[in-house]
Amino acid sequence: MLTTDHLQKYPIFENLDESNLARLLPHVHKRAFAKGAYLFHPGSPSTNTYLVESGLVRLFFTNAHGEEFLVNLVRPTGVFGLPVLDTEDIRVGGAAAYQDSVILSIECGFLLQAMQTMPALARNLYREATSSGRKLLIHARTLVTLNLNARLASLLLRLSLVLQTADVIEMPIKQAELAGWLGVSRGRINRALNELQQQGLIRVEEDARIRLTNRLGLENLVKTGT
Repeated sequence: MLTTDHLQKYPIFENLDESNLARLLPHVHKRAFAKGAYLFHPGSPSTNTYLVESGLVRLFFTNAHGEEFLVNLVRPTGVFGLPVLDTEDIRVGGAAAYQDSVILSIECGFLLQAMQTMPALARNLYREATSSGRKLLIHARTLVTLNLNARLASLLLRLSLVLQTADVIEMPIKQAELAGWLGVSRGRINRALNELQQQGLIRVEEDARIRLTNRLGLENLVKTGT
């Protein structure tokens, strides 16, 4: 059963007092999604905002042929599907459970109404929206300005933050998805991984694990782009 204490661990509800949390609570719904289940598809109405309680959710775009391209991974306490002012807005991308996941949802229309009387909620949602936009811009910048090895280094560093790991990434995504994330073929990703390993920056281990053996070197590679 959800409680106000449960809501407090999510950044979008940060600094809300007990009365406001109690007002939000009846509008928050919990649901379990099996691995691979879709929460919504591109073109779906922007009905709900979602919070990850457990598991991992992938966000993706599709092309004209229906192929899916990974855009981001959302871990527990993360939020996606933020409300927009245009109530007729539809989803540009899709979302699916990458692992068995438990998700909280709250209607976008209610959140927009609540923002008018809850300044802390409005600030938190604005912070999340600007943070998401910034991450997309940074990702776009890496695709345009960095070579493949630097793009891969940037992505590995980013995954270590998303998955909250220190130096070993238990890769949650397949190499084909990693390649799609960076807009290249799987063969090129394999070569880039080998080159980073030869440079002593990473070590590819068994069970699809990647150890970041030189985090500072990876960060310098991202800065120089070469």
